[in-house]
Amino acid sequence: MTNVRLEDLCNATTLAALRHPRWDPELRTFEGLNPCTFWNSDTGVDVSGSIDTGRGPYVFQINGPLKTKDHLSLWTDDYHPGLVIVRGDLHARTLSFGNGARIFVEGSVVVEDCLFGQYGDHNAVLSAKGELRARAVFLENTARVYADEGMRSLIYAPLGSWDPLMPDIENEGIGDGIGFFDPSVLDRYGDLDFRRAIEAARAGKPLFLPGVEERFPQRLSSRKTE
Repeated sequence: MTNVRLEDLCNATTLAALRHPRWDPELRTFEGLNPCTFWNSDTGVDVSGSIDTGRGPYVFQINGPLKTKDHLSLWTDDYHPGLVIVRGDLHARTLSFGNGARIFVEGSVVVEDCLFGQYGDHNAVLSAKGELRARAVFLENTARVYADEGMRSLIYAPLGSWDPLMPDIENEGIGDGIGFFDPSVLDRYGDLDFRRAIEAARAGKPLFLPGVEERFPQRLSSRKTE
């Protein structure tokens, strides 16, 4: 599959052109920020290859769905802000986001396989107005995922990621991946190695040991994220 930059699927625009009362609290972060790029798509995005945003700072507004049949990578470099507004549904085979990337989806989020969120110091956020569905959601450190209409997924995350929702598998310390994940995606301490896990998911390789997912039938039910 080919890899494309999201900016190559959009048109350059300005911060002023993106102004909207709903998004002004988020957009204020980018006032006077140089360098920063601003992009707009009037018709949505639907491609077969993987998509990445680059490392920021950036603002993307997609006026329609954002879809890829491969991997969607929504990241920034450390401490750089990034904002992606999707005014439709988001659909990807696998998805990863982290650091300063904040993603707001006015529709639903469907990830056919696994979704990963990392780092961020509370800035790495994926939030949907609709439902979020994924085979599994993996969260590390201060990344957060929210869905107003609930989440259908197996959840691997730190305690306290949501209240009152509890993760199915806790991401809390040394050795907590043993007994759940294929050894190929664990580090030497027995924790899930997110880099290895993302690579395995993109390659279609198994992350879970046989029978683990079936131990969590609640993954198939809609659960509130707050």
